[in-house]
Amino acid sequence: MKKLLTYILFFSLLIFCGCERKAHTPPPVESLSLTTRFFDSIAKRDSATAVRQGKTIYQLDKSRNYISTLISIQQSNNAIAQAQKLLDAGKTKEALETVNNALKLYPDNDVLRKSKVKLEQLVNADRLLIAMARARSSAAMCDARETAETGLSENRTPALIAYLAEYEKLEKSIAMREEKNTQESLEAATAAAEKAKKEDALREAEYIKFMQEMASISEKGDQMRQDAGGVPFEEPAKEETQKND
Repeated sequence: MKKLLTYILFFSLLIFCGCERKAHTPPPVESLSLTTRFFDSIAKRDSATAVRQGKTIYQLDKSRNYISTLISIQQSNNAIAQAQKLLDAGKTKEALETVNNALKLYPDNDVLRKSKVKLEQLVNADRLLIAMARARSSAAMCDARETAETGLSENRTPALIAYLAEYEKLEKSIAMREEKNTQESLEAATAAAEKAKKEDALREAEYIKFMQEMASISEKGDQMRQDAGGVPFEEPAKEETQKND
C-alpha cells in the first residue's frame, strides 16, 4: 500500500512539473534576446525568419500588440515590394495578382487586404478616368466624377484630388453655359412663336378683308342689275345666232 502511494505521488509530481513547463515564461534576458534577434532579421530583410521569431515572441506575450503588427508587415513586405515594381512598370493587373497570391498564404493580413482594395481600384482607374474625359454634358460629367470618386476612394493621391477639383470647376462652368443656352433657346422659341402668331393673325386679317371686298363687289353687281330694271344679263338665243350666220 505504501509503495502504491509512492507511485501515485511520483506521477502527480510529473504531471505538475509538465504543466509548469508548458506555462513557463522565459526570463527577461531570454525574451530580450528573442526580441533582439527578431529586429535583426527585420533589419536584414529576412522576412521569413522575422515572421517565425515574431510569432514565438507574440505567443509568449500577447500583450505586445506591436509585435503582431510587425509580423503582418513582414508577411506583406515581399509581396508589396514586388507589386510596387510591377506598378512602376505599368503592370497593374500583375501587381494585383502578386498581392492575391500573398493573401492565399496570409489570408488574415490587413496590409495585404488593404493593398488588394487599392490595386483593384487602380485596375479600374483607366476606365473611370476615360469616362470622365468622354463626358460632354454637365450631367454626364457629374455622374462620371462621382463614380470615379467612389471607385478611387482608397487612392486619393494629391494629384487625383487636384484633378477632381479642377474637373468639378469645369463641370460647373459647363452647367452655367448650358443653362444660359437653354434660356436663350427658350427665349428664341418664344419669340418665334409670337412672330408666327402675329403672321397668322395678319394673314387671317388679310383673308377677312379680301372676303369683305368680294362681298362688296357682289353687292355692287346686284345693285347695278336692279338699277337696270331688274333685267338679268342673258346670252343671245341660238336661233338668232344661226340666222345672223
